[in-house]
Amino acid sequence: MASFRYAPGHEVVGRYRILDTIGVGGTSEVYLAQDLTLDRRVALKTLRPDLAEHEDVRRAFRTQIIRAATLSHPHIVRVFDGGQESGTIFMVTEYLGDGSLEDRLAAGELLSVEDAARLGRDVAGALDYMHGHQVTHGGLSPRKILVDELGRVRVSDVALVGLRAMHRQRYTVHDLRYLSPEQVRGEPPLPATDVYALALILAEAVTGAPPFDASTMEASAQARLASPLPPHPELGALDMVLAQASVPDPLQRLDAAAMASRLGAATLDESPVELVARRGAVPVLHQVPPMAPRASIGFRAPSPRELAGRETDPNQDFESADAAPGAWMPSGRGPSDPYPVVPPPRRRRTATVVAAVVILVVAAGVAWWFGLFSSHQTVPRLEGLTVAQATSQLTADGFTVSVTRHVASASVARGAIISQSPAAGVSAGSGQVISVTVSSGGAVVSLPGVTGESCAAAQSALRRVDVKGACPASAAVVSTLPAGQVVETRYHGVTDPSSAPRGATITLVLSSGPSGAATTTTSPATTTPAATSTTVAGTTATIAGQGPRAVPDVIGLGPTATIAAFRHAVLFFSPKGPGASTGKWTKVVSTLPSPGTMVPYRSTIIVNVR
Repeated sequence: MASFRYAPGHEVVGRYRILDTIGVGGTSEVYLAQDLTLDRRVALKTLRPDLAEHEDVRRAFRTQIIRAATLSHPHIVRVFDGGQESGTIFMVTEYLGDGSLEDRLAAGELLSVEDAARLGRDVAGALDYMHGHQVTHGGLSPRKILVDELGRVRVSDVALVGLRAMHRQRYTVHDLRYLSPEQVRGEPPLPATDVYALALILAEAVTGAPPFDASTMEASAQARLASPLPPHPELGALDMVLAQASVPDPLQRLDAAAMASRLGAATLDESPVELVARRGAVPVLHQVPPMAPRASIGFRAPSPRELAGRETDPNQDFESADAAPGAWMPSGRGPSDPYPVVPPPRRRRTATVVAAVVILVVAAGVAWWFGLFSSHQTVPRLEGLTVAQATSQLTADGFTVSVTRHVASASVARGAIISQSPAAGVSAGSGQVISVTVSSGGAVVSLPGVTGESCAAAQSALRRVDVKGACPASAAVVSTLPAGQVVETRYHGVTDPSSAPRGATITLVLSSGPSGAATTTTSPATTTPAATSTTVAGTTATIAGQGPRAVPDVIGLGPTATIAAFRHAVLFFSPKGPGASTGKWTKVVSTLPSPGTMVPYRSTIIVNVR
């Protein structure tokens, strides 16, 4: 049986009475406690001893508790309070006793496509809110998606993210299960990292199996470096969304807002997902041996007799440091103390001396919190270093590094620090947090649509945004488009990317004609047949000069294929429906007029999308 820091009955800083032990996670010990001031049940979390012994982890935990307490979202677990008792830092959050998504998956439960879309929409909305406040979770998993008393999902442990990684020796199978490609490469988590993890979670919640369930941890890691989430028929309408949210390159992934929008378009129900309550699902350990009462821990404040210069009675007990609330985030004190102390004998001037001691202790605590007792060092220059190098360099000076954002840079290598605050050369106290901006690589540019263009025309359009285009003959495919026209574009395994780094080379996939017999060409077509007949997605469309032509059958197709079909028919279309105004739609559900209807040259067709 594991040994826990607190036993049932202990009152943390006199306000939070420990009721039971919930368990131990990868980062913290978790307790069920009663808030004696507000009369409510809460979850109280402390760092595991192996992490609490590192000062950089303790400082990061303090900072992240304060930061997480400012977040307020219906799908994020709220942080109520934090404090310190006898050197132990604790955090107080909402207590959600109805289990987690992990509990349901472990019990063999699966979500329908509809429920998974609603759950993903709710969680992606929470991630978008976090990312808007410069907070990246970096450790999202089914264990971190809890269920409240109404069955709604809530993202938890925002204040604990990244703490374990600061002194991680190895990855476990569970760690790797939802790890992003950039984390596999040893890079720091990005907002896109959370989107990737959510895509894997949703796929597993529907299919019941991890998407990258390779035979070894190494094989699983390598699989996600090479390709997005593999297609699965059970995912239905989620398949394309999850593929776009799990591409290996984080710059090409959907962001959390776009993912929430596309998942919302996959369900007609706008209400939050509700999972059936599983009360009692959270295991509670009842056999934790109670801690013996302790006379003192750490520093023992001098007694009034000692301060007055009188001889101390060796049989007299005084209150230990455990009873004093932490100075960095004050909490109330309850009316009872499970570890009673023997009061000192009443003597003249005792009240005056005690008051003086209290004033001195409070002043010392405030001075310590504001760094008045800390030594001052000159902040070194961090520009050009990686975060790992900067952290290693700053450890000896007592500074810590906090990554505030990632931005594109054409001059600074990916992963290197672009700027810092406070600046190099400034004098700062030990414990100062240095905020840094990290390069995410070359500047990203939006790519123009080149489907249906010749290779030369497409290359010219790409050059205008400082991107190169290549038309390898080996990439040609059989297509309904005329030979030599661009069917699709590819970059690092992503089909039809919307953006790419400046200077990147985009592969232009050319059509080899309907039969594949025609040769590819890199020059624009110089002649146009007077009349041709071709098949577009199952519909024969007669195209005779500027005469009438049939509406192509694009039902079920995505944006790229729809654009290509209408360009080939020399028709225009106007999308209507969810995501039509932003271009964030996934497939065509119907057209007006219907497919096969003969319409005039360059007519505009209404395309209903979702």
